[in-house]
Amino acid sequence: MHADDFGETVEITRGICAAIEAGAVTSTTILANMPGTEDALHRVPALAGSASFGVHLNLCEGRPLTQCHSLLDAKGCFFSKRKMFLQSVSGRLSPTELEAEISAQIARVRDAGIRVSHVDGHKHLHQLPMVAAAVARVIPRFGIERVRVTRLARVQAAFQPATLVRELLAWKAAGTFRRAGLRSPRRVVDLQDLMSRGERPEAGALLRDALGVVEVFCHPGTALADAVKPGSCQRHAELEYLLSEGFRQVLNLGRVQLVSYWEI
Repeated sequence: MHADDFGETVEITRGICAAIEAGAVTSTTILANMPGTEDALHRVPALAGSASFGVHLNLCEGRPLTQCHSLLDAKGCFFSKRKMFLQSVSGRLSPTELEAEISAQIARVRDAGIRVSHVDGHKHLHQLPMVAAAVARVIPRFGIERVRVTRLARVQAAFQPATLVRELLAWKAAGTFRRAGLRSPRRVVDLQDLMSRGERPEAGALLRDALGVVEVFCHPGTALADAVKPGSCQRHAELEYLLSEGFRQVLNLGRVQLVSYWEI
């Protein structure tokens, strides 16, 4: 059970902390260049025994930690998600600058005394062409052995065009990561998909996979998190679900064991 965006804002971080403390979330990844980063780094020691902490590589929001001109707009901020996609598929990103920025973000978390379990990407951009290759070169230098791959494990599950593109990118990135000796969950499930199924048996079945570990990724936050920074996720609704008895029943239906990224 993994929560993205630790450190994006203070209120998002507070929501993730509540889910970890309740035993509903067992893993999270830290954004190294956001307004809530410092607050998040200070919270990790109290939670390190309950969850794994990785790095949520950010290449599409805010300002970078390095001089990486091929990744930036005219204002010195990262390109948008769409622009990053176009820059990547057209080969207009600098591999050297990508590696430097990825290294700097991981180093900021590591240098705060945090044992880094794995790496994933804000908006899943770590799976883009060029970016995935840079990630595969960099993270073994830090002794990191795990990385998220957003495979649904069946292309027919990708109904929307954007989801299909992400699935195809994930399979290609998986090969790049595997050749670098990196391990990943077999597939992922979006918590919102789980929520939409209620407490029916198929919800529990979604969590089972005889061939490997399933990662359920989520975006919990406080009610104030949604008000301060609205987005595509209803963060407080996700937090309330994670803390609910209904979620526990789904786990029981699936007969699943919750693990952290260290068990992958």
